[in-house]
Amino acid sequence: MPEIRNVKNPDRATDKDLMELIQAGDNKAFEELVRRYQDRLLNFVGRIVVDQETAEELIQETFLRIYNQRKSYTPTFAVSTWIYTIALNLARSELRKRKLRKFISLDYMKEENEIEIPDKANLTVEALAPILQKAIEKLPEDYKEAFILCDIQRMPYQQIAEVLRIPVGTVKSRINRARAMLRDILKPYKEIYYGLSRGIPQTIILY
Repeated sequence: MPEIRNVKNPDRATDKDLMELIQAGDNKAFEELVRRYQDRLLNFVGRIVVDQETAEELIQETFLRIYNQRKSYTPTFAVSTWIYTIALNLARSELRKRKLRKFISLDYMKEENEIEIPDKANLTVEALAPILQKAIEKLPEDYKEAFILCDIQRMPYQQIAEVLRIPVGTVKSRINRARAMLRDILKPYKEIYYGLSRGIPQTIILY
């Protein structure tokens, strides 16, 4: 059986090391993979299906499929790409079943995302987070997926392209369009708008 590098510190082992062990039937390696990805996947899927309980069920199904399909993984792609692809496909299936795949116009988004807050001058970043989240929920699904993967999950363009199975140029276009839509909605909230205007997603705190 292969050995994980840094056995005394499995959290430092590479994802591919873990997958080799999982493919060989090592349950501890699978537990480490779950620990490593469950919170990120819950955040990702939760923002797509907009329902915490459903997201948790989909993440459980994601890890079940990862384990059942472990032999099908090849190191051609990053482990994270493979995992996110499984989670995304499950989220998309859920949206299709619920008939929630809507493409909403910018005008509609403006109306639905107006949130009255008495004293905007004294807003904290934490108080602004729900406003941004509500705006993200109204993005068209294609834009939302790309935006979440890039600006929230911090995934590089090439990997996003592999997860979504679209060209890198299309990834960039969707992300830019999503940011433009959000900028328009969030103009009253300068703390968020400033970050999006300058293309600095790191200033956007959503957790």
